[in-house]
Amino acid sequence: MNSSKSILFILLLSIQFAVLGQNNEDATNDLERTFMPQFQLGYVLHETQDLSGGLMTQTSIEYRDITNLVFRVNFDVFNSSMNLDYPLNDSTSFKGKTTFSDLIGGIGYRLPLKKHNITGYVQSGVRFYGYPEFSLENNLVSINLSRNYLGVMRYTLGYEYALAPKLFLSFEFFSSHVFKAQDFWSDNIWSYGLTFGVTSPLF
Repeated sequence: MNSSKSILFILLLSIQFAVLGQNNEDATNDLERTFMPQFQLGYVLHETQDLSGGLMTQTSIEYRDITNLVFRVNFDVFNSSMNLDYPLNDSTSFKGKTTFSDLIGGIGYRLPLKKHNITGYVQSGVRFYGYPEFSLENNLVSINLSRNYLGVMRYTLGYEYALAPKLFLSFEFFSSHVFKAQDFWSDNIWSYGLTFGVTSPLF
């Protein structure tokens, strides 16, 4: 997770250096088309028996080209409760809280309709998570937390309302899936979520 935050920080610095290398007019235009940081809160429903639905926080940076193409990078954190089979007794389950995160990037399109905007994105990246592993020896169970990652794909449809010329109220619905059925997602790879927040350009 620390490496994910470092990647976002490096991306931010590279954009700033690129802006400094342009003339003032081009730099101003790029700042106006760069939206960051966008913070959104939401809820995610996991279509799996091992995870309950839970809250999420979404942080994204995006660049909106004059052709209405959008380039976006997300770092999102999910909170959920897990319910796993207990190895000593089939009628008993192991329950607890868990947190995992997605680092994804991709392309989208923004359809401007005066004060109302419709957006759509396709993004791919990596999901980082910890998964409890049970080992049984002499009728004693030990639990170790393994750090894993999976490829993930996300499809997002959004709506924006212009509260002011440079301030937007944003709602988004998304579906996502991991590339491999394992661990929490062994019985279903799909998740569905809804987020809302406020965003504005850098300048």
